Amino acid sequence: MGKRELRDTLIKVAMSNLPTGAFICDREGVVQFINAAYAKYLGLRPEEAIGRHITELIPTSGIPAVLRSRKAELRQIRRFPNGGATLIVNRVPLFDDDGELIGALSMTLFDTADQVRDLLEHVQCLDKKVSSCQRRIKSALSSPYTVESIIGKSESIAAFKSLLLRYARTGAAVLILGATGSGKELAAGAIHAASSRAEGPFVSINCAAIPKELFESEVFGYAPGAFSGARKEGSVGKIEVAHQGTLFLDEVGDLPLQAQAKLLRVLEEKRLFRLGSSQPRDVDFRLVAATNRDLEAMITAGTFREDLYYRINSMKLRLPSLRERREDIPLLVRFFLDHMGAGETVCTEEAMHALMAYSWPGNIRELRNAVGHALSLCREGRVSPADLPPELRRHTLCLDENADAKGRLRAIARSSEAQTLLLTLREQGWNVAKTARFLGLSRAGIYVKMRRFGIRRGQSGM
Repeated sequence: MGKRELRDTLIKVAMSNLPTGAFICDREGVVQFINAAYAKYLGLRPEEAIGRHITELIPTSGIPAVLRSRKAELRQIRRFPNGGATLIVNRVPLFDDDGELIGALSMTLFDTADQVRDLLEHVQCLDKKVSSCQRRIKSALSSPYTVESIIGKSESIAAFKSLLLRYARTGAAVLILGATGSGKELAAGAIHAASSRAEGPFVSINCAAIPKELFESEVFGYAPGAFSGARKEGSVGKIEVAHQGTLFLDEVGDLPLQAQAKLLRVLEEKRLFRLGSSQPRDVDFRLVAATNRDLEAMITAGTFREDLYYRINSMKLRLPSLRERREDIPLLVRFFLDHMGAGETVCTEEAMHALMAYSWPGNIRELRNAVGHALSLCREGRVSPADLPPELRRHTLCLDENADAKGRLRAIARSSEAQTLLLTLREQGWNVAKTARFLGLSRAGIYVKMRRFGIRRGQSGM
């Protein structure tokens, strides 16, 4: 058997054994092939149908119309008479290599209505799974924060939130300046939630946490085979994931210099190239950056690009540190206790005094950890100074010691002042006017001090 004969045989066998019906007509509408499944719909054997015009077998057949129009009819419903099957069929004109019409093919999609219902149920099930995945992806890429998540009523934080909301309504890049642990990511999330891109993804990148050698592949993505160890299908970068949403670059001062140049190009052109690819990809995102470093000093030192600085610095937000808004500490402590499931726990006056007096170099993050530490040690729902972390207790002890020292100094100074006044009065023969002139005070001032120190005329010592 030659190759062509083998090919024709394989095609015929395949068509004949299809589980769904199929037949082929020539351009005159005469049946040249029909498989057993379709012949069964007609109540015939395949050999009884071949050589007959299709309208003789199916008076309402759509094949003649397809032959006339030379256009396919897809997903058409076919109902056979006398209670026969109801099928969904595709009718397709057939052309040779020169484009000449040579016939038409009709093929059923389903044998029974049950198959249609099964497919619909399967599609609905898949649709539910896809919707569930989309919801999970959206939830994972959405910001859990809003401006209401920023706890505090101090003047400084109220002004910060007001400015944040005004900036959020624009599409410009925002640079958040603030100390470590002051809540920069929370503020970035609040900007996203209040912006026109709130329904889009919120993608956060900690520039200090990604190794420099992996930074470009993680952030910009890479093409298949871009480097040794790369996935064979390539990888989407985080910038692409942020498309139509917000990209948050935390600790932007730690961005590698090479990545700075590439990011600047993306910001200016709104498109990127994956690592190892020459195919550009359009991206549309709003940039929010944050740092606790002096970027202007880094520009002078040559470790941060000046052009990138001005590109991300169009709107600047300074997040106040916790020690700049100590009056918010009680609100924050209450929030953390509630969030940790300790709504009935209270903080004693002494413990709150210690919290308010501390300098909080770690800001809100350190306060949250301190509340968690105290909660694990406190008894009977009361947080006392003894429950606070060691560094807070040491700070409180130092304050108390300083207070005692200041008290002793004040006592010494008071005693010295009293002795000086007594000696001067005795030297001036208890003449108040002369004593006042000698000490550079008024007479009334001398009398006040005499009463304060309990000095009486003629007294010999103290």
